[in-house]
Parts: sequence; C-alpha cells; structure tokens
Amino acid sequence: MAHTGTGNDVSSTPLAEYLAERTRWLNAEGFHPGEALAVTASCRDELVADLRAGVRRWWDNAFDFSSLSGLPLAGVTGMRAVLDHTPEEVRRQQVVVFAMPHVGLLPDGTYGQVMRRGRSHATAACGSLIAAAAWAEDAAGDPMAAEVQIDPLDPEQSLVRARLLRSDSQFFRRSPLALAQWVAELMLVDLWRLVESFGRVQDVDVAVILAVLVNGADGDTVLPSRSRMRRQGVVVDVPAS
Repeated sequence: MAHTGTGNDVSSTPLAEYLAERTRWLNAEGFHPGEALAVTASCRDELVADLRAGVRRWWDNAFDFSSLSGLPLAGVTGMRAVLDHTPEEVRRQQVVVFAMPHVGLLPDGTYGQVMRRGRSHATAACGSLIAAAAWAEDAAGDPMAAEVQIDPLDPEQSLVRARLLRSDSQFFRRSPLALAQWVAELMLVDLWRLVESFGRVQDVDVAVILAVLVNGADGDTVLPSRSRMRRQGVVVDVPAS
C-alpha cells in the first residue's frame, strides 16, 4: 500500500509551526493553556513522540489517549478520566484534543513508508493502518470477515480492524495518505460520541483539532483538517485553514 506522488499534493505545515498557530487560534477561541486539559489522540509509534512532546510544551502537560492507529480505543473509561481530570479552579472546564493519525513519506514522494533511525530499509507508517488494510484486502469476500474476533495476542489491532471494517468494507482500496485522512474523520466521530456520552454539555467546553501528521525525511509536517468545538453547549464545525 504505497502511493507515489510529489509529496506536494496537499499543503503541509511544519509540526512546531502548526502547534504554535493552533495554540494561538485556540487562545483566541477561549481555550487557554493552564486552564484546559490537553489530550493527544495519536498512534503509539515512536515517530509520533515529537507531537506528544510538543502538545505538552504548549499546553502544560497532556492526557495520552494513544493507541495503535490513533483511534480512541481508550473508550468511555478513557474519556471519563479526561473529563474528571480537567482543572476546576478556572473560568470554565475545558478539554482540547489533538487527534492526529500519521503517515510516512519518503523523499521520492512515496506515502506509507518511512526511513526509521537505525533501519537499513523503509518500513510502514502508519504500520497499524497499513497492516489492517492488508488484512482487509486478504479477507475481502469472506462473509466471516465482518465478524472480527478479538485475538488475545493482538487485542488492540483486532479492535482497529473491526472499527475500520465496520465503517467501510473496502477501506483497503484507499492510498496510505487517503487512509490516514479518512481515519482522522473516524476519530472525530468516535471522540465526539465519547464526549456526548456524558451529560455535562454545559459544564465542559471541548475542542477537537483534526490533522494528519506526516513523517518525512526532513522532519514532521502536518496536513490540517477540520476542527469541532463545543462552547457553553453550542457546537461549531470549523473548516481546515
């Protein structure tokens, strides 16, 4: 599942610049470091460490919602912890979620592969998403595939497969970049369902920032996507900018 392009098909922003800009924008929208609890929803991959560290620097620490693929598999228990950990001695309780799956990019414009430090050849990124796509392609046409069983030796990846397959049985046909962008949208759906599973609409303001992290040879960049905010119970979707 490699895709070759120029690497400039969509406009990207260096990670550090993106986090600075999004933080300024969130401040203008009423979400403030020191008052909001930041959350990172991203893949467990070591390639994503700079994202998690950057969010912590800007937002005075962060709750780690990470899973294989970035999907919010911590579920209701994880979201309950987030809402229970938000600072109370503030004007309003606030949560800011940076939801960002990732994709590798080689110098020749190939998405879905990355040169990791110390490795002699390129490897998959996001490995979890690409492995799930390969599995789904092999299972295509199998009527039992829709009933994904939880493998006790691979429980988290089993959940990734099930979630993706439930939304699109042909998801394996997407290129690695398109797959990551699609997963970002699934993350918003799932995160928002978790947010709304608690009846504290008026008590906690929430912002979910969607994007795709691109791990390239020259460093990490970000492909922005849309955002969703709930302030004092009013929900607003904000297009990518």
